[in-house]
Amino acid sequence: MIHADLSRVVVTGASRGLGAALARALVERGYRVFLASRNESELRQRAETIERDFNTSLGWSRADLRNVAECRALVATAEAFLGRIDVLINNAGVGWYKPFMDWSDGEILELLALNLAAPMLLAHAVLPGMLARGRGYIVNVASDLARRPLANMAPYVGSKFGLLGFGTSLHREVRDRGVRLTTVMPGVIDSAFNGALESTKDPRWALAPSALATRIVDLLALPYNEVIDELTIHPAGGDY
Repeated sequence: MIHADLSRVVVTGASRGLGAALARALVERGYRVFLASRNESELRQRAETIERDFNTSLGWSRADLRNVAECRALVATAEAFLGRIDVLINNAGVGWYKPFMDWSDGEILELLALNLAAPMLLAHAVLPGMLARGRGYIVNVASDLARRPLANMAPYVGSKFGLLGFGTSLHREVRDRGVRLTTVMPGVIDSAFNGALESTKDPRWALAPSALATRIVDLLALPYNEVIDELTIHPAGGDY
């Protein structure tokens, strides 16, 4: 069931992996959707495929969320297409698995800009409308590593710790004004993270993007008097 006033959704990082699965799951359930990604060609192809498969129209825009101005521009473009933004799913992110001293300064700053600063900036841009209407939902896709530190991923783990802290604090600030926020903390996903090939991992220890997308979209149908502020999902055979 779709709440009429939570029917218009923005998804970042939507050209592949979990973001692409979220786009399909949302459209399949009747949501109006606007997609964003840095990879314009992949995003266009993804949007056209979904439009063809579901006989619908999507909004989409290339956006480099490491850039403050492009974060603001994305929200303005999405609002122009959707009319309003009811739901923001901060899914875009990047990460590498390697010893801390092998990270370059640029990689650290890029990761923090995309994984932590961009969700804050996008939330900052969409919240005025949500608060004015007294309804809204922000979903931040973090990682189970926000609760479980892992060696050789220090910047990534730090960004996900930060995203969890940001979301937990913001939720307590806006929940009494009708806006809910959930931090989703999945285990390993069968995606292209760290240069891997999608759809190549053993399902016993990696989550299928489509299955995880279903769980996230389910959040949007919760009654207004309920909230799941943290959602942790592990593959049954994973390390947790």
